Amino acid sequence: MTVHVSYIRFHMTQAKFPPGPSTNLLWAKEPSIRKDVLGHFHNTVRAYNGISRAAVGPYHYVNISEPAYIERIFTHPEIYEKGRDARTLRFILGNGLVTSEGEFWLKQRRLIQPLFHKSRLQSFVQKIEESTAAMLKNWEGHTGEVIDMHTEMTQVTLDIVSQTLMSTEVKGDFKRISDALVVVMEGMMKIIKLPVWVPTPGNLKMQKNRALLFDTIAKIIEERRASKTVYNDLLTMLMEVEDADTRERMTDTQLRDEVITIFLAGHETTANAMSFTFYLLAQHPEIKQRVVEEFNSVIGDGEMTFDNLNKLAFTTMVIKEAMRLYPPVWGITRDASQEDVIGGYRIKKGDSIAMSPYAVHRLEKYWENPLKFDPERFSPERMKNIHRYAYFPFGGGQRMCIGNNFAMMEMQIILVMACTQFNFTLADNFKLELEPLITLRPRHGVKMVLTKI
Repeated sequence: MTVHVSYIRFHMTQAKFPPGPSTNLLWAKEPSIRKDVLGHFHNTVRAYNGISRAAVGPYHYVNISEPAYIERIFTHPEIYEKGRDARTLRFILGNGLVTSEGEFWLKQRRLIQPLFHKSRLQSFVQKIEESTAAMLKNWEGHTGEVIDMHTEMTQVTLDIVSQTLMSTEVKGDFKRISDALVVVMEGMMKIIKLPVWVPTPGNLKMQKNRALLFDTIAKIIEERRASKTVYNDLLTMLMEVEDADTRERMTDTQLRDEVITIFLAGHETTANAMSFTFYLLAQHPEIKQRVVEEFNSVIGDGEMTFDNLNKLAFTTMVIKEAMRLYPPVWGITRDASQEDVIGGYRIKKGDSIAMSPYAVHRLEKYWENPLKFDPERFSPERMKNIHRYAYFPFGGGQRMCIGNNFAMMEMQIILVMACTQFNFTLADNFKLELEPLITLRPRHGVKMVLTKI
């Protein structure tokens, strides 16, 4: 056995490193990862055959774009774990599901997973409908005017997540949370930055906004523990869930970290996904009309439920196609905790692995005419020939986004309610510009003109 392990290790260390640029990307003179990170990934996955390696400052990143290689990364957490980038995210997310590791992560995942079962999700349909209806009612007073769809989607998803997570209306506290999140995300995405404890003006601003986030959430949890009112929301479920073996419940710190994680995932990413979906539909009214016709045929005047929303096959394909072109989570990283070989190339212990859904989703070798908005490419017949990891907007493996079904249900409801009541066109001279922060955002929003049907 010892000889066999030594033989494997020998061949791992003898394998060549993946190809890649010889210059350090952080100091490169030409436009690089510092100025255009999306363009960097877009070009790199075409310059190399599924795998490349480059120095970025003191670290080495291995860029993976071959679906079979991506599958290995996601399905071998014992080798590829959350690393440097996850530790950076802990500044804002604490030790929640997105950033935690090992036994603690597994314990938290087992506690939280049942909260997103379809029977639980059904209880949130009405709250999502009510928040969306309030937004559409407001739109009636702004027909013919230019609105920012990203602002609208941010407000409605903020209201939805506050209602479903904490039974709280979007007023002072949650507006401040949303604004604070943006400040922190902008600061965290700077390529060259000093440690957060260094008292620079930018770091002090980040610390101030993080403190606002943590204090606001802690106050809400404290008030909820003291309240005798019974709430049907995710916070109540998180507070009551118990470990099957120890009967322990989450501490206030654990609750805060999971609440902030769910808040960011259920608000920021969904708002971005919906903004891009409306942007695409505004340019393809025939596809928007098919969404309306499917809704009228499948649900019509009936009640929206988790089950019949899942019958909206074409609407689901529209959302998936929008997330193919504009995945809210545009980049995913892991760190190699031990030596490995992928595609015949050596992965060194300590290397960071970078996988970009944005880049892979637009690769010609996997997607025919990849820049075309074509929801039908997600029909079962056409997806038979697509590797499951050529499309990974929610990640993959055992760490796939726990709230993916909630997010899809939320987006389906917002989309069909908006499409059946309004038409929308892009404002004159509007041009989409992307902003890759922790999530992929429209830098200047999505300017549209609404028309009531």
